[in-house]
Amino acid sequence: MAWQFFVVCMAAAAADILWRRVPNIWLAAWFLTGLLLSGLFPLQIPIVRETGEVRVFSGAAGSAAAYLARGAAASLLFYPAWRLGMAGAGDVKLFGLAAAWLGIPAFGACFLYSLLLGALASFLKMLFHRSLSERISYFLAWIRQCFSQKKLISYSPEGAWGRRETIPYSAAFLGGLALWLWL
Repeated sequence: MAWQFFVVCMAAAAADILWRRVPNIWLAAWFLTGLLLSGLFPLQIPIVRETGEVRVFSGAAGSAAAYLARGAAASLLFYPAWRLGMAGAGDVKLFGLAAAWLGIPAFGACFLYSLLLGALASFLKMLFHRSLSERISYFLAWIRQCFSQKKLISYSPEGAWGRRETIPYSAAFLGGLALWLWL
C-alpha cells in the first residue's frame, strides 16, 4: 500500500508545485479510498516495518476505526501549525492522510525525512533569492514578539507568504516518503 500512497503523494506534490494548493476533492477521494481499503484488506493497512505491533482492534471494522483514529490524530496534531500560518491547510490534511494510510511509526519517519528535505530546500531557496538574513531576522522578531505578548501569534503576515517566500511542502513530503521507502 505504500507504493499506492506514493502515487497519491506524487499527485499532491504536482498540484502543490503548479497551483500552490492540493484540491480538497482529491484529498477526500484519497481518504475514502484508504478507508475502503483498510476495511477490505485489514492486514495491509497500516504499513509498519517493525514487528510486534499491538493491534487493539481486529477485523475490518477495527481496521477502519484505527485508520480514522490515525488520520484524526495527525490532523489535530498539525492543526496549530496551520492556525499559526506555518503550514498550509492542504499540508495538514496530507499529513492526516499519510498517518492514516501508513501508520504512525512510518508517518513519523517520513515526516522527519521531509523536515530535513524541506529545510534544505528552504535554505537553498533563501540563498538563491538572497533572503536568508531577512527571513532569519523575521523569525527572530516573531519569537521576540511571541515572548513579549506571552502568546503564540500568527507567523506569516495575514497568512500571505507568496511563491518567492515558501516551498510546496507536499513535494518535500514526497521526498521524505521516497527516502523511507528506499532506506
